[in-house]
Amino acid sequence: MKTYKFKGTKYLLIPLVVAATLIGCSSSRQQPSAESSTATAATPAAQPTAAEAAKPKREVKRAAVPGEASDKSANAAILNQIHQADRKEIALGNIAAEKASSPEVQNYAKQLVEDHTGADQQVVAMAQKMNVRLRDTAASKESGHSSAKLKSATGTEFDRQFLQQTSADHDKLIAELKKEREDASDDDIEALIDKILPILEQHKQLAEILMKKEQA
Repeated sequence: MKTYKFKGTKYLLIPLVVAATLIGCSSSRQQPSAESSTATAATPAAQPTAAEAAKPKREVKRAAVPGEASDKSANAAILNQIHQADRKEIALGNIAAEKASSPEVQNYAKQLVEDHTGADQQVVAMAQKMNVRLRDTAASKESGHSSAKLKSATGTEFDRQFLQQTSADHDKLIAELKKEREDASDDDIEALIDKILPILEQHKQLAEILMKKEQA
């Protein structure tokens, strides 16, 4: 039997081998290696740039605490109360210093003006420190009404009305400030009331002593 050799066989195998090789390379390129996947997972998150880090942070404003607003309102009420009382007694004292028939009542009136002027200066200074606005409207109306009654009186009748008025004013203010002193939460307000109370009590006692002398 004759054996036939096909000369073209080797030429057919070469293209097949090349095609298989190309397919294998393409598959290996499409599948990422394990080392590449691990490196990608381990990459840290992007850090902010220098420009971003240099931007100033916006400050968050602290909200007003309700307790602070309440304390300020209470302090303002106390300071205005004392201020108005001071202005009223100063106005009454100035009238009595001129119209009183008794030298003792005149001296008492002058002391009222001096003491309440000094007390009011402390009130004004504390109001400025606490950024509190003082009002004079109520004091002006009340002192104007009291002044009108006193201006129509003369002699011993004037002295009696003046002493009764200032005694009642001081008695009322003392009671109110004692209560405010118990409820106060501010050390400066407490200290101010502690300074003013002895002066008010002295004024009330002197008014009562002078009234008894006038009656006698």
